Amino acid sequence: MVDPLTELEELRAREQALTRFVALAAHELRAPASVVHGVAATLAARPDELTGARGPLLVKMLYEQSLALVRLLDQLLDLSRLDAKAMPIAARTFAVRSHVVELVASVAGERAAEVDVAVDRELEAVLDPDILDRIVANLVTNALRHGEAPVRVAAEQTDRHFRLEVEDSGGGVAPELEPRLFDRFAGAPDGEGAGLGLAIAQSFAHAHGGSIRYERGQAGARFRLVIPAPPAA
Repeated sequence: MVDPLTELEELRAREQALTRFVALAAHELRAPASVVHGVAATLAARPDELTGARGPLLVKMLYEQSLALVRLLDQLLDLSRLDAKAMPIAARTFAVRSHVVELVASVAGERAAEVDVAVDRELEAVLDPDILDRIVANLVTNALRHGEAPVRVAAEQTDRHFRLEVEDSGGGVAPELEPRLFDRFAGAPDGEGAGLGLAIAQSFAHAHGGSIRYERGQAGARFRLVIPAPPAA
């Protein structure tokens, strides 16, 4: 029998967590939204600014902040789906290397050459490719943004577990920040950004029955994903 007091305490804790989450999300959204509004207001009041010397600067600022806004909204949507357990797992067999190479080209863009994909061409895994995409995209983006190039992505299948690691060549994470690396809105390791990427990657790993752990690599920060193989049919 469930203790009513314990159940009430859990409900209160969830309510407090939700209130804090909403407040932090609103805080993080406010900065890019304010910049976008400010630039738009300037252009609306003085459209000649767009053709003047400040035009390219305003366009660049508008693009960068709108991109940050969209990225943050996407992250919040992912978290809401994960919390609601509305992220179905559709595992299938696929070739890992070609999949990861294509993903890195997409998320790294002009910096794709700074990422070395050290994955055997013959490696296959039984995973949900969309879930893997979300995890690897967050880990690679985190490495490029907060670590240093080159970044190495490696994967293997051993002991009925799929393992993938992303390692950068920066200075690693400060020891005092390690316990909170995967906390939502804990802040990025270098103090820039909301710190949602690693929390989302960990949530996706948990949704697939796995986990991500941080360890100091040979050069910088190393994040290792481990997902158990699905039970045999």
